[in-house]
Formats: sequence, structure tokens, C-alpha cells
Amino acid sequence: MNKREAGLLCFLRWLINQKYMRFLCIASGVFLLLCTCSANSGKSNTTAEQRKDSILIDCFWDTYDFTDTVRLGSFTTTEKMLVDYLSRLSELTEEKACENIRRLMSKTKVNKVVNRWFLQRLEQHLYEPDSPLRNDIYYISVLEEALASEHGDGMMRLRPLYQLKMLKKNRIGVKAADFTFTLPTGELQSLWGISAEYTLLLFYDPECIHCRQSMKELSEASVINFLLQQDGSPLPQLALVTICTESEMETWREYQRSLPSAWVNGYDARKALIEKELYFLRSLPSIYLLGKDKQVLLKEPSSISEVTNYLLNEYDSI
Repeated sequence: MNKREAGLLCFLRWLINQKYMRFLCIASGVFLLLCTCSANSGKSNTTAEQRKDSILIDCFWDTYDFTDTVRLGSFTTTEKMLVDYLSRLSELTEEKACENIRRLMSKTKVNKVVNRWFLQRLEQHLYEPDSPLRNDIYYISVLEEALASEHGDGMMRLRPLYQLKMLKKNRIGVKAADFTFTLPTGELQSLWGISAEYTLLLFYDPECIHCRQSMKELSEASVINFLLQQDGSPLPQLALVTICTESEMETWREYQRSLPSAWVNGYDARKALIEKELYFLRSLPSIYLLGKDKQVLLKEPSSISEVTNYLLNEYDSI
């Protein structure tokens, strides 16, 4: 092969390589474009689904005849609709959900019987402590709308007024009410006088089976025991405060001896919690998780695991 042929061969190889590289560039660009479109499509689909869910919930009761009292006789049908509706409210923001449930209450005002039925069922689902759908924020909206109704007059207003007043006590984000309690030594201690990064406050009755079970779970929770043992820092990581609000003092003295010594065990000797209604103790045990400045972080969580999971998320290195 002479120099001319060798040069021509090199040129042809270079030309092929250039075309190959161009092909690669084009193919890569197309691939990236498809990926971008796919990602944007995913985001668009998610946004569209959220918008669709919001619209569907907004229209949930559009075909329901709130003037038809006979339909309430078909208890199962209306009840299922209400449970389904309440379950889906979590798909909205808290603000939107409250607006939505206010609109529902407004619709029920067209008939006194219907209005009262929905109020009773919403109380059962959103207010009762054992309900899986319990939500104080939603129920406050129900109460406020109900109190603005002309159907709620006289004695009918007393219960919702009381519930509303109590539900607004010690809400999440506000500083918990201070109170003084008696220690086993006879000394007095205030809630605000306890220094800790977190304060787990538990109101109980020694003769309550559910209270005993909750306290057993707390005594066995690894994250609770771990934080209670962290005494090397200037500020304790956790203070667990149990307050007996029921039973005689002697019953409390006997029972508190079985509780862990690392806990702060107190007795409401002055009955201030009950008489002054500083806390809404609708059922026992009643649990609050407080922050460093005693602001409420969790109010009446549905289970001990909700408390432990919160603390684990704060101390993910445990």
C-alpha cells in the first residue's frame, strides 16, 4: 500500500468515527430528552391526581339530598358514605380539609333532623378517643360551624360549647399549662420547673387497666429508657412525668412504688387538674409530649408507639 492509499484509508476511518460520534451524541440527546419528559410527566401525573382527589372530595356530597330524612333510615348507606368521606379528608391539606368539612356542616343545616344526625355521627368519629378517625382539628371546625347554626339553641349549645372550650386547651404548638403536684416525698413540684429537652406527661388512674398497660409499654420502650439514662449533658434528654388524677393518695403511694425510679411520679393532691380543668382529660391515660420550653408536640397520641416513633425520628442515631 502506497502513501496515497494509506492516507485515503486513514481519512475514511476518521470519517466513519465522526459519523459514529455524531450518532452517539444524537442518541444520548434523545435518551436524555425522553428521561426528562418521563420525569416531568410523572410530576404532572402526581399533581393531576392530587387535583383530581381534591375535586372529587369537593363534590363528594353533591348528589346527596340533605332534605330527605327518610334516607337516614338507610343507616348503613349514609354511614358508609360519611366514613369514606372522613377517611379521604387526609388527602387534602389541613386547611382545605377544615374548609371542606365546614361546607358539609353548612349543607346539613337545611334540615334540623339531618343536621343533628350528622353532628352525632361526626362526634363519634372525630371526637371519641377510641375512634380510628379521631381528629380534634376537624372536630373543632364541626363545632364552630354547628354553633353558628340556628338549629343549635338553648340546651343544645351547652355540649358543643364545652367541647370546643376544652379542645382548644393545650393545643399542639402552644405552651402547656403549668400546675403543681405532690411528689412521694411530700414535696411540691411544678411542671414548668422540670428541665429537659423533652417531657413526656402522662395522666392516669392506678385502677385503670389501660393506664397500667400504657405504663408497662413505656417502661419497656428502649428509646424511653435510653433517653432517661442520658444524664451526662447539662440538660436531661427526657423527663417522664406521671400524674395520678384519680384514686386516694394511699392507693397512689402504694402503686407508684412499682414504677421506675427514673420517672417523676406525682399526685394531684389539690385536684387542680379536675376542678380548674387545666387539661382536657376525656379519657385515661392521657398523654402529652412537650418540648424544651414545654410547648405541646404531641397531644393525646393514639398509641405509645406514636410517641416512641417521634422520639426515634428526633434521635435517629439511637
